[in-house]
Amino acid sequence: MNRLFPISLVCWAVLFSAKPVCGSEDAESRWLHAYMLVQTGEEMAGQTLWPLALANYTAAYSQFQSLVERHPGFQRRLVDYRIADLKERIAQAQESMASGDHDLALHYEDLIETAHVGAQRRYALDFEGAYRHLVRANWQIEEMIERHPDGIAAALAKQRAFIAEITRRTREDLIREPDGALRVHNIEKDFAATVAVAMKDLPSFSDEPIAQTETGMSSALFPDEWVRQVRAQWY
Repeated sequence: MNRLFPISLVCWAVLFSAKPVCGSEDAESRWLHAYMLVQTGEEMAGQTLWPLALANYTAAYSQFQSLVERHPGFQRRLVDYRIADLKERIAQAQESMASGDHDLALHYEDLIETAHVGAQRRYALDFEGAYRHLVRANWQIEEMIERHPDGIAAALAKQRAFIAEITRRTREDLIREPDGALRVHNIEKDFAATVAVAMKDLPSFSDEPIAQTETGMSSALFPDEWVRQVRAQWY
């Protein structure tokens, strides 16, 4: 395997920071997202990480197809060229993959989508929706690295750092909202139950105590001491 170089953190951030317009991405944002996926796929292919390359190419292909459906008049000749080019890239990646690599490609494609939705919701100030997706994205990338340690950790280092940071910030922002600490607790509890682990084993978990002013509980029905007691039963 060739020497691995992490994908640019700026590239990864751009991938997931296209601003939504009226609840959906506009044509330029969709184009940028798809283009950056192609660039990431090319970098992965250059490292002979064909499953990761395939996942990016497949996600880019879906984005360009969606662009045609939602904005048929946007740079149609260029979009059609990208779609045709991606068909060839996808075929090459599929032919180059070793047996057993398809699961990794599917897991990484799911990670791309989960992180993208989480980031989009964060930038729309929907911290609860964002945190639900980012908790899952954190778990996905850590599980992927654990299952496929050969070169994957190095190649995904920047993505891993970006997801961890945006998840931490989203968690903090959600806690500051009314009833935020309880919502964080419920999101983590539900996801931990889904993957059958203790809440403290989630990558997004933080054992820092919630200060009196940080519980987000504005109602007398949820005093801070009660919140800490409930959290102690699960973490």
